[in-house]
Amino acid sequence: WDIAHLLSERLNVDKNTANNIIQMIEVQECTIPFISRYRKEVTHGMDPNTLRMFLDTLKELRDVQKKATTAIRQVQKQEPLDHAVVESLNAAETVEEINVLLAPYKVDKKTLACRARTLGLDNAAKAILNNPRQLINLNEWVKKDCEGRANLKEVKTGVKHIICEAIARDKTTLERIKRYLKPTCLTLEAKMSASKKKAITSQNTSKFECYHHFQHNVSALRSYQVLAINRGEALKELTVKIHISERAENNFIDWCNYKWAEEHKYEDMKTLLKECVTEAYTRLLKPQVLRKTRSELTKTAQMDSVHVFGRNLKKLLLTSPVRGKIILGIDPGYKNGCKCAVVSSNGMEILAVDVFYLHHANPAVSKLLQLLNKFNIQLIGIGNGTACRETEELVSRFIYVSCKKDLKYCIVNESGASIYSVTEEAKQEMPDLDPNLRSAVSIARRLQDPLVELVKIDAKHLGIGMYQHDIPDILMKATLQSVVEDCVTFVGVDLNVAGASLLRHVAGLKKTQVDKILKWREKNGPFINRDQLLEVPGVGKKTFEQCAGFMRIVQKANTPSECQKKSVKTEHVKTEPTDKRKRKITATSKNSKKQKLHHEVNPLDQTWIHPESYKTTEQFLKKINLSSSEVGKDYFISNIKQAVRKKTISQFANELEVGEPTLQLIIDGLSAPCGYRDIRNVTSHFYKTGISCITDLRCGTTMQGKVSNVVDFGIFVDIGVGTDGLVHSSDMKGKWEELRHVLGPNDLISVAVTNVNKPKKRISLRLVKTD
Repeated sequence: WDIAHLLSERLNVDKNTANNIIQMIEVQECTIPFISRYRKEVTHGMDPNTLRMFLDTLKELRDVQKKATTAIRQVQKQEPLDHAVVESLNAAETVEEINVLLAPYKVDKKTLACRARTLGLDNAAKAILNNPRQLINLNEWVKKDCEGRANLKEVKTGVKHIICEAIARDKTTLERIKRYLKPTCLTLEAKMSASKKKAITSQNTSKFECYHHFQHNVSALRSYQVLAINRGEALKELTVKIHISERAENNFIDWCNYKWAEEHKYEDMKTLLKECVTEAYTRLLKPQVLRKTRSELTKTAQMDSVHVFGRNLKKLLLTSPVRGKIILGIDPGYKNGCKCAVVSSNGMEILAVDVFYLHHANPAVSKLLQLLNKFNIQLIGIGNGTACRETEELVSRFIYVSCKKDLKYCIVNESGASIYSVTEEAKQEMPDLDPNLRSAVSIARRLQDPLVELVKIDAKHLGIGMYQHDIPDILMKATLQSVVEDCVTFVGVDLNVAGASLLRHVAGLKKTQVDKILKWREKNGPFINRDQLLEVPGVGKKTFEQCAGFMRIVQKANTPSECQKKSVKTEHVKTEPTDKRKRKITATSKNSKKQKLHHEVNPLDQTWIHPESYKTTEQFLKKINLSSSEVGKDYFISNIKQAVRKKTISQFANELEVGEPTLQLIIDGLSAPCGYRDIRNVTSHFYKTGISCITDLRCGTTMQGKVSNVVDFGIFVDIGVGTDGLVHSSDMKGKWEELRHVLGPNDLISVAVTNVNKPKKRISLRLVKTD
């Protein structure tokens, strides 16, 4: 089959489009973010998720092609060659089809059938299967001096083993078993394990108690139920069985008896074959069905969990940053005290670190007042770990004492902060700080820019998702990579500020290239324009093409000339050539004018317009009498919008001989405000001004909460009492399917308390409205 044709059928894509995307991925080695943003004309506007689905299907089909080629070689070694099987292998579209076709050719020396064949009973089994009108005398195969063939009973047993394997590997039989033993005919049963029954007491409850007497049709099982049952079974708290309905079993066995035994003329042979059918089903086919059912249930549940994780992670990473505020981050603790750190408004500098103790309240408040007076702290972030509530009380008292009415605090999810603080990356970033104090810095920076800080942490430790710790690492890593890549692509990266953890997720960059970019920046000072990336060793034209559009040169100076002057001066100091391989001085050397221009500031470098479109951008600006040097100014943006209102994008595109999607991207880039780097939606944060606990909650109380996690059965909400409440999917009045794809971590919603179970620390909520 033609791979482009099959892709177009499966994904409902035009065949030419499929061919073009295959060409870009396999020949041109383009990344998904690059194709999605800068090749919309080719893809007809496919989003990154659709393109990844295309890529996954492409890889799957390439694997099928490779496996089919290997399988055909294996079949061709057999004598006589079965041409029909070779044709079927060439036509197979899935790995499962190939496995079914290969089943008769697989040789397992440990099986009972293989042992029977080594005894020379293969011909006897073939005689029975191939001669339905003939009575086969098995006494002819009896050899008294041969173990396994010493008597008629042993011969019959060996022959039955071979026939059972033939039945279990027959293609038609395997297809029929799918039809008869469908998921609707299967029931999963979970019970409390015997060992758990002995260990449990009246006071000792289990978090798997809802599965102690669980019975459910396999077709109606939810993913979170499957994952919970799997975990309970792994912890030896549950025993799990799948039952097949008696009617379905009888129907399948009747069909097998008809296929394998009905044509035989002699009752002895019919009886033997019916015994083989029953044994083949009981010993081989039924266990295979049960194993496959559990495997498919687990695989589907894991994929659902990965999607839930990816959705939550994306929402978390795209949480709006708190810009331009000096923040005090506090990592609460009892024995070792509360670690605190003050970070500058851009997050780059750690202004102060300290420790205070909750049991010495007055000295603690004095320390916080000193930090406030010295650094003019504007916001406080408190980690939600141990001693969070007590720290809240102290901070509330401190705010009251400080008389600073605009000073607020909020609770920050500190998941993974402690783990990150002892990593090699944290040591390199903050070598002089104690690991305990690093976590306080991380908490503060999470408020300033969640994306930059959270990409440093293993996503499994971020406290989002659904049973994510039970998911294979390979699945999690692939999801993490794609989600973070999408977020970094969406937000963009400031080339002169971004660290290694962020740059590693920029499309087209590898770890070695990231390290070289950082070394270049450390040695030569900040990048002046995107073109300088080509001066970094290991960054060629292909890499530049893929990554340049996602990295911006944010102009810190008020005017381009000041920024340029500053950068040239730094460059002059750093590049006195003692080695011919070192970069030449550009501002003061007698090099060509072309090389001088190479280091000029390009205003378009602060937009998401790709360098390949700069020429088109200049032509467009010339048509509407504007200059790129004015990019970002109010009147410039106003004129851009006015020009587009007067003449359509389609007309401009025809005049400039460029695709409409590319021109739309150019116009969007030019319409952004000056210094515009972050395109995340600005949302309000859940700032707390008081304190409450679970004992204060009353049914019917309405309050604002912050979404902490969205799973398949509902929404977990932080309402500031130390325990997240659950808005169950069944309580959302038909809005669940819409909300599960809209809401995510850090979204604000209004909820009402419906039930409080204080001993189990469970809070049931009802959704009032989303903010």
